[in-house]
Amino acid sequence: MSDSPAARRPGGPLRSAALAWALLHAPLFLFLYAPSVAVALHAVPARFRLPLWPTFVPQALLVGLAAFLVALPASRWPRVYRWVAPAVAGIATAAVALDSQIYRAVGFHLNGFFFRVMLQPTALRETGVPTRDAALLLGGAALFVALDTLAGAWFIGRFARPGRRAWRAALAVLLLAGCERVYGQVLAHFGGPAIFAASGVLPLQPPVRMARWVNAVLGKRQADPFAGADVMRLPAGVDPKEIRLARKPDVLFVVVESTPHDHLDARTMPNVWRHAADGARFTNHYTTACATHYAIFSLVYSVEAQKLEATIGAGRRPMLFPAFRENGYDVRMLAASCVDWMDLRQTVFSGAGDALETWCHEPALAADADMIARAEQVVTGAAADRPLFLFLFFNGTHYDYEYDPRDRLFEPEWDGRGGVGATTADGPLIKARARNSARTVDRRIEEVLATVERVRGRAPLVFFTADHGEEFRQKGHIGHASDVTEEQIHVPAALWGPGVPRGVFDAPTSHVDAAPTLFALLGDRHAPALYSDGMDMFRSPPDRFVVSTVGWEPRYAIVGRDLKVRMYAGGASEITAPDDRPLEDGPARLAVNAGKIMRAMRGEAEPSAPAAAPPSGTAARSPEDATGMR
Repeated sequence: MSDSPAARRPGGPLRSAALAWALLHAPLFLFLYAPSVAVALHAVPARFRLPLWPTFVPQALLVGLAAFLVALPASRWPRVYRWVAPAVAGIATAAVALDSQIYRAVGFHLNGFFFRVMLQPTALRETGVPTRDAALLLGGAALFVALDTLAGAWFIGRFARPGRRAWRAALAVLLLAGCERVYGQVLAHFGGPAIFAASGVLPLQPPVRMARWVNAVLGKRQADPFAGADVMRLPAGVDPKEIRLARKPDVLFVVVESTPHDHLDARTMPNVWRHAADGARFTNHYTTACATHYAIFSLVYSVEAQKLEATIGAGRRPMLFPAFRENGYDVRMLAASCVDWMDLRQTVFSGAGDALETWCHEPALAADADMIARAEQVVTGAAADRPLFLFLFFNGTHYDYEYDPRDRLFEPEWDGRGGVGATTADGPLIKARARNSARTVDRRIEEVLATVERVRGRAPLVFFTADHGEEFRQKGHIGHASDVTEEQIHVPAALWGPGVPRGVFDAPTSHVDAAPTLFALLGDRHAPALYSDGMDMFRSPPDRFVVSTVGWEPRYAIVGRDLKVRMYAGGASEITAPDDRPLEDGPARLAVNAGKIMRAMRGEAEPSAPAAAPPSGTAARSPEDATGMR
């Protein structure tokens, strides 16, 4: 190899060869992710599978380009760079191989959490990986990197050429990757969200959503996303007709917007608090996502939020509403929080028809009032000999937290004037206004309950929760959908009515548990794992972990009763208490719980606790309340 000034100067001829070597690894990347790609393609409508295949090539090239860029600073020293560039490509390939296996097993890409687990002294024992297998894997990876480095150094020396080919080729790969994002979104426009889900199989793919711009150009599609679905449902699935409810009381499924867990107390929501005291209150309940459409998806589908695109794109319909309908219920869905702009009407509520009504062009306070009036009409007009299932989604607690003046209890408060005002207002003042808003919603929930009991002549079974929480600058944010802080993902949950075990339950529970809990309370005996990522909340074990995410970006939290791991795709992880406080013994706790955390990420349920009584370690008000049935 020549040591001419042209070869030695920055930007010399080695770069183009180093880039070519890195990009030559793209077929290997595709091979490593082939099983996961095949699964993703299976969830795509058949006519779109062939057009989708080419999108994976730019994705693989982008991974190769990333390896090239990591080694680029060493190009100032050509003799060193000749070895560093292929070494980085080899190490990147080994990391990709590990990531492909993790993604295939867990559904998450390699991130700081997995590195921390691997560095724990007891990591192999806790995750169930035999020491021999780990040694063979490490040995094979080291051998591959060594051979890859030798071959790459020869290749770079043999094919080094002067000029600016590297920059042109790198720019071409970036442009190709950009075109792939646009092309993929166009395919998703016509083929459904499973195509978007497939675009995240390979690592380092930015979760860029251009649906708004594609809809502006091609027009918003109103077609049924489930029409012509030709793939198996995930999980295995249970036909709603097979759900058998032995008991059929009226059921109210109440969801309130943007309400953190600590707003359910005797001062803020006195009516719900009183009812919860006569039923079951779950103190460690978490939303699956701090973005509304992902959270509602999980409540209705009983599937983790990060699976939204893959689940809906695969043609899977929700279980909750059809199962009640198949059991003779008059199912009605009223949403004061507009479900049109989030495409929930076409996805979560697809097939609802006239059973779904939503209010999209009214202030939150007025929308809630109109929803309550409509609910009273529905209850009054419902057949007396047919059970009623009524879904209510309150909007009053959403920013900017409107409320009826009679509910002004918490002062001083933010005046609610303008979005810009919230950027300078004190967090406690904003929270005070939000609490007043929750009092108004609480009173309106009581109005509906009173109407149901008066008209129907019997108490309904009530499931109460919030779609997600709300942060008031406690961790630096205002509102929601920005991070997996406790304030944004820890939400209230309560059940009361006929057949509900009484007590306060502190085992971790999640939105994916809603349908299994209701079905179990009413007598169905199907294992939740057949149709759900959740379980009966009354059987949730105290050492369980649940999964939450921002939703629209790959930022996750795995939360247990006394441990929380926050993960960022491709980045670091944090180990804290559930309320985000640092833990001095965090690494030790992680080592003990690594296996449980990974099982939670895979969607595998822990062994259930005994039914009908608070699990071991929970706090019940009294022994008779813990076991008594109402």
